[in-house]
Amino acid sequence: MELLEYFYDRKNEISTYHQRKFSISDAQKILLYGSPASGKSSLVLDYLSNFDAEAILYIDFLDPKFQFRDIMEEDVEGFVEANEITVLVLDHYEHEYFEVLPNPEQLIIVSDKFYDYGEAFENLELPLLDYEEFFAFQKRGTETQIFNHFLRQGTLPELAIQTAPKEQLFQTFIRSHFSESEQKLLNILAHFNGSTVTTFQLYSYAKERYKISKDLIYKQIKMLKERNVISFIPDILNPSNKKLLFFDFALAKYLTLTQGFPKQFDTMVALSLIKHKIEFKAFGITGYLTNEQNLIIPAPFESEESFWKKAYGKFSNYKKSGVKKVYIITVNTQYEFSIENIDFEALPFYEWVVINDEGSD
Repeated sequence: MELLEYFYDRKNEISTYHQRKFSISDAQKILLYGSPASGKSSLVLDYLSNFDAEAILYIDFLDPKFQFRDIMEEDVEGFVEANEITVLVLDHYEHEYFEVLPNPEQLIIVSDKFYDYGEAFENLELPLLDYEEFFAFQKRGTETQIFNHFLRQGTLPELAIQTAPKEQLFQTFIRSHFSESEQKLLNILAHFNGSTVTTFQLYSYAKERYKISKDLIYKQIKMLKERNVISFIPDILNPSNKKLLFFDFALAKYLTLTQGFPKQFDTMVALSLIKHKIEFKAFGITGYLTNEQNLIIPAPFESEESFWKKAYGKFSNYKKSGVKKVYIITVNTQYEFSIENIDFEALPFYEWVVINDEGSD
């Protein structure tokens, strides 16, 4: 009970908060989940600022005081009832810590991983920043300046507003969210970001560089997928292949020397599709085909003449795959042309993401 008193008396204040696209509803039971450092705790703390402190119990399971102490669900239930708690938050909660979940007026569970609690829960996934949110975070700068800043800083909310060296911030983030073994694996995954690779190939590459068992690396990869740190995208042209995507393009570049600008730009485009909940598959190594049969091709510096020649050579492949329109995503170039019944439109990334944002409303 002493531990519960500590959390009840703790000040749940947030010094600065930048409004996200997402908000917490007044649903009775909510699961808020998303990749590490996506801003879940900040979103919850901002929501709690709407309530009287006496009506809140915010329990953080990463608090070091849990190291040698434990709490039972019966204690939580009794404490909530005795203190007339309206909102109970279980942050960094490990599923099945409690055999039976407490039942206050409102229960909010915060986790890196999704867990199916059934229809009683409203599920809210909080992704890392998309470009529009990053843009809104910035106080000044032209479109080009902010885009270049986005490339350097990436999509972690904490880094979007920091002025300290990003290398220092990345290092702090990695050390605070991943074990030593996971940190080594992150380097391997970043090395293969944007490539077609199997789990066995990842293991083979890793075991040549540090000591790790096959079972452990398979377990860690599964866990990182559940935490939305990596994704494997099926390839529509080669069904047996899957493309590895790291959850933040700037962090991948920080972790390895293999992430040049083309791969960084390609990852940025793919992650934008994911964040706007557009279903898609990889289209070989060149792009991504959405369920609406739009082909998205990252080509940051491709001229109209150069791309027309490539498109003409691959046109039969486009027709065979049922492509309706091709979007060529560039840094700052725009052009349009058609080949037979397929339209090709090139536009800058920061204009294309606005189209995606409108389509996901």
